Amino acid sequence: MRQFYGVLVLLILGGSPLFGQDSLDLAACINYAWQHNPQIKQAGIQQRQAELNRKQASWAFYPTLNASFRHGLNLGRSIDFTSYQYVNQSTQSSQLSLNTNFPIYQGLRLRNQLKQSRLDVQASAQDLEQAKQTNALSVAQAYLQVLLAEENLQVLQAQKALTEEQLVQTLKQIKAGNLPDNSRLELEAQQARDEQAIVNAENTIELAYVNLKVLINMPVDENIRLKVMQMELPAARELESLEELYLEAAANMPNMAANRLREESADMAIKIAEGGLMPTLGGYVSLTSNYSSAAKDRTTEQTTQTLYLDVNGTQIPVEFPTVQTIEGGTTPYFEQVGNNLYTNLGINLSVPIFNGLQTRIAIDRAKLNLELAKLNSSQAQNQLKADIQRALTDVKAARKSLEAAQKSLAATSASAANTRKRFELGIVNGFELSSVQNMLTSAASSVVQAKYDLLFKLKVLDFYRGIGLNTPQEN
Repeated sequence: MRQFYGVLVLLILGGSPLFGQDSLDLAACINYAWQHNPQIKQAGIQQRQAELNRKQASWAFYPTLNASFRHGLNLGRSIDFTSYQYVNQSTQSSQLSLNTNFPIYQGLRLRNQLKQSRLDVQASAQDLEQAKQTNALSVAQAYLQVLLAEENLQVLQAQKALTEEQLVQTLKQIKAGNLPDNSRLELEAQQARDEQAIVNAENTIELAYVNLKVLINMPVDENIRLKVMQMELPAARELESLEELYLEAAANMPNMAANRLREESADMAIKIAEGGLMPTLGGYVSLTSNYSSAAKDRTTEQTTQTLYLDVNGTQIPVEFPTVQTIEGGTTPYFEQVGNNLYTNLGINLSVPIFNGLQTRIAIDRAKLNLELAKLNSSQAQNQLKADIQRALTDVKAARKSLEAAQKSLAATSASAANTRKRFELGIVNGFELSSVQNMLTSAASSVVQAKYDLLFKLKVLDFYRGIGLNTPQEN
């Protein structure tokens, strides 16, 4: 459902502050809510977490490289690792190593974990989109409530102006002697009631603004006004069937796509768990060197040694070459490190035989999670179908309510016009005139209420269709 707010995005000024503007449109309110709503921020954080998990799964294919250093004091009899001879003295020793390990075959678990992480990223992106759309629908409702309250105020102001005009005409009639003096009393009372109704309507507007600000997470003391929008309803057309609208919504709604992705992710989790039954093969390489304070510098000196052989009683000198080792001071640290380097490399093969049924249990648990994912998806589908059925019913009822309110307004308008003429002729009193005018105001307010109620019900259907909220559409 990515096209749902395509029109809105084009209308939003990227990064421009809302504060200080004279008026806001629906797109700006939704944009502000998307930037500040906590639920949307949480969905965004969850998406970033899923992306980090994907990166981690991707880097799992690469070798690891670690360096280590160990230095200690040896007391008593110990092995000098530079000469691998026992020494019986206090020595200091160090070992430096650089190790790398790399996977060769892990039962396809790494590959499946990467596939699962990609599915989770896509699902979290759909969750974020769903959070935005749900929030936008709520903002649209609050936005329409403000417009409803403001239009209702205009109806009451028009009623007050009409009452004042009638009072002026009545005073003229009284002055001319055509009406009794008490004819003005009911109109003056009606004028006071009109003023009270206007005050209440203004309070309703302020409360509607507060509700909108709270919903978009804007400070309630921020002074804003909404732009005047043309909210005329286009001509009605035939509603789609429940099945048609459901198929369209099931294909477009982000939460439905997220459920499908999570089913795939749960199925991939089974394959990951089954990889625990397979042998694993990995390789390693290490580079190590040692130091010991017991290691001494040793030099050799070639000399000759004279031995006497007894040959028939005669001592004959014989010289033999010999090599004499001369021990000096402790070999320097880095010289030992350089001289004692050695490399070790090989492979590790691990064959699972019995691990307390941990792998089998993990597989069964993954299968249960897949069943839960399918049940959640089925429940969401049933809920979506019920919501669409409710939305279709609400639109039909709202349309009939508007038609009835319009008929009532037309009839009440005709009755009010007739009563005003009869009042001017002195046939009816001011109380009857005020009563019919109150009925006219109530009828006009009912039309306004019914119009905005139908507009919002239509927006709910647009929500399922994927149509932008700021473009009124009739069904």
